[in-house]
Amino acid sequence: MVTGPGPSRASRYDLPIDAHLTAIATLVAVVGRVSADADHETLAASLAAIAESRWLYGLGGAGRFLSGVALIAAAWCLFSIPGAGGRRGWPVVPLLFAASGALTACSGLIAVVLAGMPPEWMDVARIEGVVLSHQEATAWLRKFTGAAGFALAGLALIVTAWRQRSAGAELRRIAPVSALLGLAIQFVWLDAATVVHMITGTVFVVWLGAGGAMLLKGRAWIPG
Repeated sequence: MVTGPGPSRASRYDLPIDAHLTAIATLVAVVGRVSADADHETLAASLAAIAESRWLYGLGGAGRFLSGVALIAAAWCLFSIPGAGGRRGWPVVPLLFAASGALTACSGLIAVVLAGMPPEWMDVARIEGVVLSHQEATAWLRKFTGAAGFALAGLALIVTAWRQRSAGAELRRIAPVSALLGLAIQFVWLDAATVVHMITGTVFVVWLGAGGAMLLKGRAWIPG
């Protein structure tokens, strides 16, 4: 658990649960998205892949939505604990995680909408005008909100690392991992860094799981 004066009983128990839920939902999102293989250079290829793997793509979107919601809940728990930079502290980390969760949930919801589009709306060769513009805007918004949400989570890790570096010996050892992961996550904006995306996504899931485990054992995660 995060140390600090006066954490509420709900916050102490909900925070590790929310961290683990975020990790599990993120893992589902990654598996669904990778299995659907719908990330292509052209809109036509992406929509065709989504149409062929609707359930997998929709599952990935649902996982992303749930991971975003769980991350918002975890951020609220952090915000409610003064020792984690809450209302009377420096709430940058909780606010960054909350914004990350909101954008991630938005991206997941858009992915679910794309997966549920009528078949005639998924063939670029047969659609034009308003429908085509709508599809282009929807696909771009899904990609942007997903990347922005992940990037903000990376910034939260960088700030966390800076605070861990000034804490006890155990947290100082964790700080470099948090910082390097936060920096590596920023490569999400580069389409060419696909392998890096997969690695950082996997390591982020591990980081969330480890953080939740530390909290369950009563150890600090984000210092006050």
